[in-house]
Amino acid sequence: MKFKNYLEATDIFGFTKLRDKADSKENVTPTRQFNVEQMMEYLSKKNINGQMPTTPFVSEIRWGFGVGSIKLEVDTGFTFHIKKLHADRQGTERWVHKRMFQLNRNGVGGTEDIVANEIYDHLKRYHEGPFDGPNSEPYKELDRLVNHCYSKMKLVAKDIFIPEGVKRIDDNTYVIQLALRGHGVEAPNQQRVEQNQTMFHYDDETGLIRIFNYNVESPTGGSHDWKLKENDLDIYFFPSQSREEISECLAVHFKYY
Repeated sequence: MKFKNYLEATDIFGFTKLRDKADSKENVTPTRQFNVEQMMEYLSKKNINGQMPTTPFVSEIRWGFGVGSIKLEVDTGFTFHIKKLHADRQGTERWVHKRMFQLNRNGVGGTEDIVANEIYDHLKRYHEGPFDGPNSEPYKELDRLVNHCYSKMKLVAKDIFIPEGVKRIDDNTYVIQLALRGHGVEAPNQQRVEQNQTMFHYDDETGLIRIFNYNVESPTGGSHDWKLKENDLDIYFFPSQSREEISECLAVHFKYY
């Protein structure tokens, strides 16, 4: 079996490529739930650039200390986040995203060693790769980045989303708006999801791009009293990162929302 049987998002980054039917998740028949702790145990025995990792939490493992460190975080939805530590313009250390993967939600228990080895290869490559940081000049291409991400999101987002366009707040802030089919989807908390929004904000003082995604909801059975809900995603990037690297992280979030 190939690695893309285990990680749903492995082949997402071409966008125009279709996975072979023989490699689709429907052909995976796991016998038990994936064990994150066991995968972390495999990773804990691997060094990067001569450094052994630390595991501050069950769902987090990191190599190195200070700027240049790399880490893997696994959230409750089995999304894997690879992040690298950098310093912003003010000298504050920030974890910026390098890549995201979505584990096959069918479980794929028993493949912890295979997934660990593949994730390790990605961690090592990003640790040894180009060093990102804030631009020396103010970033003037946020609009191009937003439009690039919007195009990718329209290709991969679930069918429940209807693209409504990009709203410019100012030169450093844009919002991608997605409507929900059926004029709102009922949420478990007795709220109706009216719209999904993704905000892009460039902070000239730190030199960071912040992207966060959230729903706009209103009470079920009542008037459309729209309120912003807590973030579903809150991630940071530097302008020196490629548009593809940034848009690929967002694509994983929307393909497996």
